Amino acid sequence: MLQSIDWNDKSIKAVSITAATALSTYVLYSVLWPKNPFADLPKTKYSSVRSFTYDPAKRDVDIEEEYPKFERSSYIGKPSIVVNDIDLSHHVLARQDRYKQGHLFGRSLMFSYTHQLLFGGVNIANSNGHDWKIRRDVLVPLFQGRVMVPDLLPFIVRRSQQLVEEIKTHKGKPIDIDERYATLTADVICEYLFAQSPGPGEVKFDNFINPAQALAQLKLANLYAMFGFKSSATREIEQNCAFIRKMIHKIKRGEKLRENGPLTLAEKLLQFEQYQGPEGEERLILELLIVFFAGHDTTAHSMTMLTYTLAKEPECQKKIREEANELIPDDDSLTAANLGKLKYTSAAIKENLRLHPVIPEVAIECHEDNTLGQCHIPAGSTVILPVVRLHRDPTVFKKPLSFEPERWLQEDLDLHSDLEAVGSGKSQLSKAFFTFSQGTHSCLGMNLAYLELRVVTALLAQNFDIQYHGPVPEICNALLRLTEVPLMEFHELKRD
Repeated sequence: MLQSIDWNDKSIKAVSITAATALSTYVLYSVLWPKNPFADLPKTKYSSVRSFTYDPAKRDVDIEEEYPKFERSSYIGKPSIVVNDIDLSHHVLARQDRYKQGHLFGRSLMFSYTHQLLFGGVNIANSNGHDWKIRRDVLVPLFQGRVMVPDLLPFIVRRSQQLVEEIKTHKGKPIDIDERYATLTADVICEYLFAQSPGPGEVKFDNFINPAQALAQLKLANLYAMFGFKSSATREIEQNCAFIRKMIHKIKRGEKLRENGPLTLAEKLLQFEQYQGPEGEERLILELLIVFFAGHDTTAHSMTMLTYTLAKEPECQKKIREEANELIPDDDSLTAANLGKLKYTSAAIKENLRLHPVIPEVAIECHEDNTLGQCHIPAGSTVILPVVRLHRDPTVFKKPLSFEPERWLQEDLDLHSDLEAVGSGKSQLSKAFFTFSQGTHSCLGMNLAYLELRVVTALLAQNFDIQYHGPVPEICNALLRLTEVPLMEFHELKRD
């Protein structure tokens, strides 16, 4: 027999209040919270990819699954749409930013916010609209190949040759090549920025090893300050800015950073009006800091992934060696013109960047109500471009899991044999290549990255048989970072 409920019982009261609160919350949510604009789309199976390292055992595996053009997802708790179509993704990137009429898309505001926290303020990589345009208009001319190559190529060659000689001392024993690449690329970008590298530990970017932890600390910075405490994330930002500030003050005191040769990037930027005065100095510090980070971190990890891939593909390694020996047989032949002739080496670099993009996905903000491929996208929506998935689209990249530099060489031949293809947008592989983004937001450091990758790859292939006998390394971060750095073996080759 059922017992009557005693409504005065404390436990019954607690349950009743909880249930009533939950019901009220649900009703308010249903009435006030806007409907997910993408609710009718299939839910995506794509999550932020964390492991997409090349695996030779899967090189012949076909990707048979076809993805719908659009899927619904969420980005930091916000309804978003995943675009699985290469042409539409290209369209989105080509129509940034909102500083000009008709530019309907721009950098995700949530990305901008978190990036500003991690770097301590606004810079070219996290700014939007007209502010971004002003910053880019200043920096773009200074990162053109015709400006950078004459200044930096001799230093890159000399620094890469030093790396080769240092590797030889290990006599084929496994070494951490990622750390060495990071030092090399940091030296290169610092040569361009300041003609001087920071001392050991003077600049570090540990916040990007565990960004979630760093963001949590930075959001609580004011709370920490109440108790006279600074988190490690805050101290890192202040320490990095202190090094940049030190170099700027050297210039302001009239000290030349180079005894001979062209002005450094810092010296050139200090000639612009927007970098004058205390506010201008802080603006310049943050700009140089992002150039420092982006100019070495991503390139170093890309070098590591290429070295790993070549170790697993000895035939590709051999072809690079033969090409390098033919075109750059000695130090005097290491010129920009000859480096530009390294067609197979360049194709291998591009194929590695296809398989291991620096950023596995891109989040874009829709500024205004818009229609993309007959799909309505409300203003404020986040559009996710899944770069890893797009780079492995089997309709464009045959055998997408295979490392095949030849695919890029073949497209060059096909385009050269088709006069109508010149400037017509028929280059399907290039349209589907998003490693350095596309349109006005293309990576500033692309020319420098390609230059470093060509020099280092050619010299290592000439001097070593590269081997790796460990497991397939795993990528663990929203940027190209490995959970454990693969230890590589470099066995010295006899050169004629």
